Amino acid sequence: MITPQYIDTHSALVDLCNHYQSATILAIDTEFVRERTFHAALGLIQVYDGERLALIDPVAVEDLSPFWPLLTNKAIVKVLHAGSEDYEVFKHYGKCVPEPVVDTQVAAALIGLGSSLGYAKLVQEFCDIELDKGESRTNWLKRPLSDAQLSYAANDVIYLYQLYQPLMARVKDSNRLDICVEESMRLANRTVIRPPMKKYLDIGNAWQLNTVQLSVLQQLCEWRFATAVEKNLALGFVVKDAELFNIAKLMPQSKNQLFTIEALHPMVVKRYHKQILDAVKKGKDNPTPPSPLTRLIDYPQYKQKFKAIKSLVGEIAQQHNIPPEMLASKKLIHEVLSDVWKAEGEKSGNQPVLRTGWRKVLVELELLKLI
Repeated sequence: MITPQYIDTHSALVDLCNHYQSATILAIDTEFVRERTFHAALGLIQVYDGERLALIDPVAVEDLSPFWPLLTNKAIVKVLHAGSEDYEVFKHYGKCVPEPVVDTQVAAALIGLGSSLGYAKLVQEFCDIELDKGESRTNWLKRPLSDAQLSYAANDVIYLYQLYQPLMARVKDSNRLDICVEESMRLANRTVIRPPMKKYLDIGNAWQLNTVQLSVLQQLCEWRFATAVEKNLALGFVVKDAELFNIAKLMPQSKNQLFTIEALHPMVVKRYHKQILDAVKKGKDNPTPPSPLTRLIDYPQYKQKFKAIKSLVGEIAQQHNIPPEMLASKKLIHEVLSDVWKAEGEKSGNQPVLRTGWRKVLVELELLKLI
């Protein structure tokens, strides 16, 4: 049985990180709480190099600076499973992106185990062990952590380390190693938050608004984002999307008018009426409002183009023995069409994912014929 070392002092963390500097592989996971806050509250970092299994307590050890250089040490492969939220934690707390990194969910997809295979099923596939996921919804900030919590957390890296080598052997046998590494790094570096002035594009019904209303929504979303960051609150705990939409649609000019909006919670008005009204005025006075939004599905050629690209993706995926959903999900196809038609907002300035990296090599020539 592997006994974890609980790291709750700075000196123990320094000693651990000095040991890990000579590792070639680190299996890493994090536990956090993110219910009301804008940034995830980090509760635990689990690390295993095949020798020392560590549970690092960021509640007890506030200075994690000895740990972050391990993530950017290019001599050490960092192994994570479905690491999108872990990467956000590293970017916020450590101001870094792991490199090199292998995401075992990506690796599993490339060998045909499904595009979103969960950790427990992956462990069962390679280690023939059924994990107890009973602590998955625990409060990782409460101290002391129970034995059950610590065991659950430890298992998230013990078996990750054990399955890594056989999993990657199958990836290599499928000649997909380069794609696996590139795709893992793309996901680690991906920016999922729009710039503040583009946050209005995240509001589902924004296409229903005219240009002036969109300008108001733009200002409201920028204000909400800044407030959420400042107060470390989840966006919805400042003002909900539906509330922002209704404010932008009605463009109230007074506190009393805000109170007449049925879908707007009175507490929102009491707390933020001045800021909301300022944003409304600023949006209405904007001399260069955003362009009207058109949904992709409203373009006359949408169905035809989407079907053609999806068919192309299926053919190329079959030729190269890559799962079609791995090559291009519906979201990635929409990204291509949005870029061509400038739909649902202006171009981001970045090439669509389907037209970059390993995907570009496989689909670019035929894709250009279609678009």
